[in-house]
Amino acid sequence: MQLTFPHVVFAYNKTMPSSSSLKKKIAIIGAGPGGLVSALLLAKQGHDVTIYEARDRVGGRSSGLDVGPYHFELGPTFFIYRPIIDTILTTIGTTLEKLVPVTPIDPLYELRFPNKTFRPSSNHLAMMKEIHRVFPGEEAGYQRYLKKELQRFQKVTPVLEKPFLHLRDYLRKDVLAAAPYLDLGQSLYQRLKKYFHSEELIYSMAFQSKYLGMSPWECPSLFSILSFMEHEYGIYHLQGGIHAFHEALANLAQSRGVRIHLKTPVQQCVVEGKKITHLKVNDDVIPFDTVVMNADFKKAMELIPEANRPHYTDKKIEKYAQSCSTFNLYLGLDKTYKLSAHTIVFSPNYAQNVKDLTQTMVLSHHPSFYVHNPSSIDPSWAPEGHSALYVLVPVPNLHAAIDWEKEKDRYTEYILDELVARAGLKDLRQHIQVQHVISPLDWQNTYHVQDGANFNLSHSMKQLLYFRPHNRFQDLKNLYLVGGGTHPGSGLPTIYQSGIIASELIQHER
Repeated sequence: MQLTFPHVVFAYNKTMPSSSSLKKKIAIIGAGPGGLVSALLLAKQGHDVTIYEARDRVGGRSSGLDVGPYHFELGPTFFIYRPIIDTILTTIGTTLEKLVPVTPIDPLYELRFPNKTFRPSSNHLAMMKEIHRVFPGEEAGYQRYLKKELQRFQKVTPVLEKPFLHLRDYLRKDVLAAAPYLDLGQSLYQRLKKYFHSEELIYSMAFQSKYLGMSPWECPSLFSILSFMEHEYGIYHLQGGIHAFHEALANLAQSRGVRIHLKTPVQQCVVEGKKITHLKVNDDVIPFDTVVMNADFKKAMELIPEANRPHYTDKKIEKYAQSCSTFNLYLGLDKTYKLSAHTIVFSPNYAQNVKDLTQTMVLSHHPSFYVHNPSSIDPSWAPEGHSALYVLVPVPNLHAAIDWEKEKDRYTEYILDELVARAGLKDLRQHIQVQHVISPLDWQNTYHVQDGANFNLSHSMKQLLYFRPHNRFQDLKNLYLVGGGTHPGSGLPTIYQSGIIASELIQHER
């Protein structure tokens, strides 16, 4: 049955010509962004593609959430580094603007510190003026940052665009060329300290490590490219949200022959020898030539008998370090506030807050938090005169001794107090029409995220490149991984890249 996904304005009925001489029957487990990109690219290659999604909508952790008449992003709220998705869409014969209306956001976001507010821009001249206003004397450091990080970005990006299947891949020309730019052994904080003196300006360029669920003091310095991407390429609002874009991708995939089955979890992968031969779905056993796995890594491994994955036994999987988690609060209000589309309120003790997330594993007093207010630029999120606020608070994952069944209600009230006191949302409680909360325990139990670590496996150097689960699974010849739990890592740009990598590997599969 052809499914139509909500919020999608455009549909396509073109059938892309096949570029493959060997048509494969391919199953994709999970309709997250990596799975959807893989499906479109594999369909273009001429393969027979079927997606099985356990939930009732596509997008994975980048799907939407509807609470009454209010709409929210479940996860990511803005679009960064367009070149990857533009490349994908050009390959399949369309553009981002043909799928969803796109609006550049500038200033990028509003960063609130206890005694100042900083509004970074991707316009370098405007950014220099803003730095002069808020952090006078740091302008020369920003100019060095742009120059040096551009050089680094140009060297590191090709490394992340290719798979790491063998240790000898470290001897590739692109890897050797990038090596001098990696600052191995240095943290993101140490890298930024070379450019800036102000701690608050460093935090303004380092908070993107939270996209990986990591501390700037622990995150490898190579991830300075995250803030650079925002400052060089800007950020974008997609009309109706990131989830509307993923729904548009799903519609496009279906129009090109991809079958998408929602509310259809895969029960088991049937393995014979070194290959998956069938999938068990709704008690049916269905044959496939190739399988693409787009699920949380631990959940994915539960579908494969342990004896058939010696590199990834249950004991080994438990040893993987996980990212932090988040506490998400979704509020439908009968009021609008003068609040930027994207606001980050920093903890008055940011270093301690981050340490609490990743080391002491406790809930911070006055934590940092992020507020998404899309109704300020897009009326589709809430009824007229109303607004839909999304609040994200980074918190420890489920390895912490926090009983979220007991803490959930108390912490909700605490964060509402913080929004009133520190985000300036006076009389907030009086205007709440609907309220929905996702705690780390909910991420695990409802969304099948191991330890509630919704930024996936940690991105330490011990879990990157070759040492991250491979895009072509080591133990089975016809299984491929996409998503944040495989190479290149978490975050939408790298997840899309994992879809490109997997589709290219499959195209050369023998």
